Amino acid sequence: MQLRPQLGIALLEALVGLVVLAFGMLGLLWMHQQALAQQRQQLMRSVAMGVADDLAERMRLNAPQRSLYVKTWGSTSTAAFDCTATACSREALAAWDKLQLEQTLQNQLPEGDAAVLALPDVSGWWGIVIAWRDTNETYRTDTASGSPPCPAQMSCWRLFFRPDR
Repeated sequence: MQLRPQLGIALLEALVGLVVLAFGMLGLLWMHQQALAQQRQQLMRSVAMGVADDLAERMRLNAPQRSLYVKTWGSTSTAAFDCTATACSREALAAWDKLQLEQTLQNQLPEGDAAVLALPDVSGWWGIVIAWRDTNETYRTDTASGSPPCPAQMSCWRLFFRPDR
C-alpha cells in the first residue's frame, strides 16, 4: 500500500499564521490609537495649565481689580481697549485680560471655556477652571472649594490661588 502525500497542510498553516499576524497588527494599531489619545489629552491638560497660570499672574498684577475678572461658563467679554498700544486703567486692563483669555481658549483648546470665581469656602482665594471638549471626559476634576462642576462632555483643570500674594 502506498501512502499518499498530504496536500494542503502547508496552505492551512500559512493561513493560520496570517490570521495570527493580522490580530497582532490590529492589537498594535489599537495600542497606538490609545497612546495618541492619551498624548492629546496630556497636551490639552498642559495647555489648560498654562492658560490658568497666565490668568492667575494677570490677576496678581491687577489684584485691586480682581472682582472684574469673574467669569461664568459660556459668558463672553465685550470688546476691550487695546492695552498693548497705550496705557490703560486697571479696569480696562481687567477687561482686556479677560478678552485675551477668551481668545487664547478659542485658539488653543477645542471648544475651550473658563470660569473664574472667588471661592466661597475660603476667604481671599480664587479659582480658575479651564474646560475643553472631551467626549470621553478623561480628565474631570471635582468641585473642590465650591468651584463650578465641569460641563458635560468636557474635561477640566482647576487652579486655586490668592491674587494678593
